Amino acid sequence: MRGLGILGLNDSLLRARIRNREVTVRVLLLDPDSDAAQRRATEIGESCQSFTAGVRLSLELLADLANDGATVEAYLYDLLPAWRVIGLDDTLFVSAFGEVHEGHTSPMYQLGPSPYGAFWRGIRRFTDELRRTARRVV
Repeated sequence: MRGLGILGLNDSLLRARIRNREVTVRVLLLDPDSDAAQRRATEIGESCQSFTAGVRLSLELLADLANDGATVEAYLYDLLPAWRVIGLDDTLFVSAFGEVHEGHTSPMYQLGPSPYGAFWRGIRRFTDELRRTARRVV
């Protein structure tokens, strides 16, 4: 949704690996100019200005990484977020956004492909389609 804790901030979890060109990063962030961003900010009790400033900060920092030579793709989508998904190769880590809390307050589930992995296939399909219909900005 905003990407601050995982990618945006200087001490975030993946920045060192990205900067060292060890990974390719694709990020889907909520479009700060969308109605969904305003709605999400209201849901979590945050001002729309501070919420969208967080998204814009993440975009600026991702663009800086790309300008430094890291492989970064950033996309903006305009749907109200329901899932927080982190994909590492074929492994997905999934939590849900509720009406009154952020994804980091929900349990995170690890999913992998399996013969009966319908939930994994559904989440993968959803994120692929979200990226296909989103607007690439970095």
